[in-house]
Amino acid sequence: MASGPSRWRSPRTGLRMAATASLLLAAGMAAAACGSGAAGSASPPAATSGSCAGVPGRHHARLVVEPAAGDVLARCVGFSTKGIPALELLAKSRVELGTQKYSFGVAVCQVDDVPAHYTQCLPSGKDYWALFLSTNGRTWTSPSVGVSDLTVPPGGSLGLRYDSPSGTPAPPPHPTPA
Repeated sequence: MASGPSRWRSPRTGLRMAATASLLLAAGMAAAACGSGAAGSASPPAATSGSCAGVPGRHHARLVVEPAAGDVLARCVGFSTKGIPALELLAKSRVELGTQKYSFGVAVCQVDDVPAHYTQCLPSGKDYWALFLSTNGRTWTSPSVGVSDLTVPPGGSLGLRYDSPSGTPAPPPHPTPA
């Protein structure tokens, strides 16, 4: 059963986390979504360029978002643990984020206001947020778990690309993590 989406807004928009009405989800979309978990929100500002210079924390991880072909948004987040849960990385990056919780976990519905509006988080046959992981600057891979079950290791990168379910799959976000 799905609960209403949660949205974290970046400080640049001046909006705060809000819960909205429950969304309907077509049966069978569970395969396109993710595992379970919760995001933290109290953190120092993330680097907006993806550079980790000046970002506090013993370890760092990057978020690379490709909302459209050729557009790339990158952030760096510092942390002190052995790894950072992907949802915590997303929250600490301070990128606008819309998620929805399901019985199997959390699905990413919207990132950096893409899509601008939606009535279903994972509508059948429509564009969705594809998830990628890179560890220690290696190439992107598609993780075998969803965003709420994924932990990004120190030096790792979490990639999200707004993708179409039809046609040839696009390559992972660009640039490849440094």
